[in-house]
Amino acid sequence: GSYTVPSYRTSNFLDPKGRGLTTGYDSAVGLVPVGTSEELERENVKRYLESEGKLSLSITRVDGETGEFSGLFTGLQKSDTDMGSKEPLDLRITGELYGRVDKA
Repeated sequence: GSYTVPSYRTSNFLDPKGRGLTTGYDSAVGLVPVGTSEELERENVKRYLESEGKLSLSITRVDGETGEFSGLFTGLQKSDTDMGSKEPLDLRITGELYGRVDKA
């Protein structure tokens, strides 16, 4: 299935230079004269970016007596972009899962 991968940081996060999406400065203090240059725009202009991830679940064991199950999962998603300033990496997250189903 697919799922939404939220931005790593929320809109009120301020980076070490005080730049943020909804609060803070437009540019770093030491870079004010060139704060709008194209080279620094991605670093200075913060954005809340979401992406789509894909999740695969594989149930490998079920205990009908207790309702317990276990298996493996694999998630594919993009990494953090530091609010748009960096290119995302492709991540593959794998692990084991466990759960229990109770009667309603």
